[in-house]
Parts: sequence; structure tokens; C-alpha cells
Amino acid sequence: MVTEKFKDALQDYYFLLNRDYAEKPAVKLVGDRYRLSSVERLILYRGVTSGKKAPARKAKLSADLKGKKLYIDGYNVLFTIKNYLLGRPVFLANDGFMRDCGEVYGKVENETFFFRAVDLLLEYLCGCGVSAVEVFFDSPTSGSENHAGEVEKRLAAVGTAGEVFLVKYADRELRKKKDGVIATSDSEIIDAVDCPAADLAREVLETNFGINLLDLGKLL
Repeated sequence: MVTEKFKDALQDYYFLLNRDYAEKPAVKLVGDRYRLSSVERLILYRGVTSGKKAPARKAKLSADLKGKKLYIDGYNVLFTIKNYLLGRPVFLANDGFMRDCGEVYGKVENETFFFRAVDLLLEYLCGCGVSAVEVFFDSPTSGSENHAGEVEKRLAAVGTAGEVFLVKYADRELRKKKDGVIATSDSEIIDAVDCPAADLAREVLETNFGINLLDLGKLL
């Protein structure tokens, strides 16, 4: 439930970002002033960007995947789906991309829900008409070799053309892409690429659960 103090904090945080304050100190300043919870601070940090950056990201947002090659930021997309399944808040950032309040520190905390997220993702990909997919996993994440192998096996089982790559830094690989569509909500990747970006986790969740998202852009 959105409180009046959170709405005020949202406006103050947005004001500071538009005056080039650094994000983390600004979250602390506003969070301390309004005595925000850790979840509310995380929503600010992940959900609000400046009025300069937001329109550029929105302009890259695309849901048109038919016949396109799709490059997927594996953990980014799957963790967002998994966190929703675990009951954690998801919301629509003011740059148009869905994000979540899950805390992840280089490991998968619940593999049952993680692989449920994998199945939901692959089911969606089967129906959206992509020409091929490439999924990238970060090798430093605990269990990444098993996760990549399992996704590769399930990808082949559903008949979707694609490959799975285990790399040190998925974001570095995705930033190199010049064609196709990038599937991620990572703001640094979105800012860096020229090709369209798909909010794949949102598409999967809306298709399966009809989610009703808190829209921070409307609150601003």
C-alpha cells in the first residue's frame, strides 16, 4: 500500500536525481528523512531514474519479438520472475521497465521456484515467435553451471532454437550486441545498447498472472 510519506519521498528523490545527486546518497537522505522501510528504499533506488534518462530507456522498450533474435540476461530475467513467485513486490519503474524487491547476492536461494521461473519463461518463448534465443548466465553465481545446463536441456526439449552461454559477466556480453532484441531490466545494459530492449519478465508474469503493477511514473 502506497503511503503519503512514500509519495512525498518519491517526489523528493526524483527532485534530487534531476539535479544530478548520486543515487545511493540520495536514497539514504530521503529514506532517513521519511523513515522509509528497506523495501521502500529499494523501490526508490531501483524504480526511479532522472527525467533525462527515463525517456531514452522508454524509447528502447519493445514487445515486438516475432521473427527477432533474442538475447536474454538469464539471471536478471529469471530472478525477477522467481521473486514474484516468492511473493516479493514487483513494480513498474518510471523508465517503463518492471523491477523487483528481491535481494540476491550471487546465489539462487530457492531452486524450486527458480526452475518454475525457467519453465514459465520457456513456455512464453514458445508462443511469441522469436527466431532464436541466446541466454547468458554469470559464471560466478553459485550453481551457474547446473542452471545453464538445465536451461539448455529444457530449451531443446520445447523445440526453441537457441544457445546458452556461461560467461564471467553477462552484462559485458549483452552490451556488445548490435542487432536483435536484448531482454533485461538492467539499466546499465539498456543505457549502453542501441538495439531494442524487451521487458521479458513483465511479459511472462502478465501473460500468466495478469499482474497489476504499482506504476511509479504515474505517481510522479
